[in-house]
Amino acid sequence: MIQSRIEAGGLAAIAVGDPAAALVVVVLHGRGMQAADLAPFAHSLGGDAWFVFPDAPLALPPRGYSWWPVDAEMRLRENGARDLHLLDPPGRIDARGLLARFCAAVGQGRRLVLVGFSQGGMLAMDYVLHGGRADALALLSSSRIAFAEWTPLLSRLDGLPLLVAHGHDDDELAFAAGERLRDAALAGAAQVTWVPFGGGHEIPLVVWRALRRFLRAMDVSHRDRPIAIAEGNDHA
Repeated sequence: MIQSRIEAGGLAAIAVGDPAAALVVVVLHGRGMQAADLAPFAHSLGGDAWFVFPDAPLALPPRGYSWWPVDAEMRLRENGARDLHLLDPPGRIDARGLLARFCAAVGQGRRLVLVGFSQGGMLAMDYVLHGGRADALALLSSSRIAFAEWTPLLSRLDGLPLLVAHGHDDDELAFAAGERLRDAALAGAAQVTWVPFGGGHEIPLVVWRALRRFLRAMDVSHRDRPIAIAEGNDHA
């Protein structure tokens, strides 16, 4: 697959695959990561899609980037909170606007799937709940944020194919945070695929396989299917 560096909507990104593909998959990294950490996996996901991995706008020394300033998030983590549903990070609105411009630039007139790991998943969900366009959503090892604000917006998930994956041994964001994120998606009547796995704050092979199946099975023209909760497994 062809790989290149691009700039779109004010963000630098790595793009993998056919830029003329009918399906665009935007993958958002977590706090302290960068696009290059996840871009290699596009080659194994394959399929007829253009994969785009933007770098978040804020440099986070000594390495990586963040979608918003992390002081408030770090204070919550240091206090033992491993479900960030009370977090309302400064810069969330700005990050949402950047993501909107990026998605408009790379996804205009095409089907768009948003995939987010950890902080990237929080942003992806926040963006969709506030009216951002996505034809499917995958949230990997993530959490709710600003949940009092999210709650009345959950109906915007109605019929949306949505994958939620979380590790039982996650020491960054508790497994219960993933379960509650799943439950919030179900409350909004999303078509939820639930992938619990044995592991920590990571994206293991079982999750990449589940994401590959999710992308290949996606049929956004049939949103009247019943909600299904599918347990994760190690089979491709």
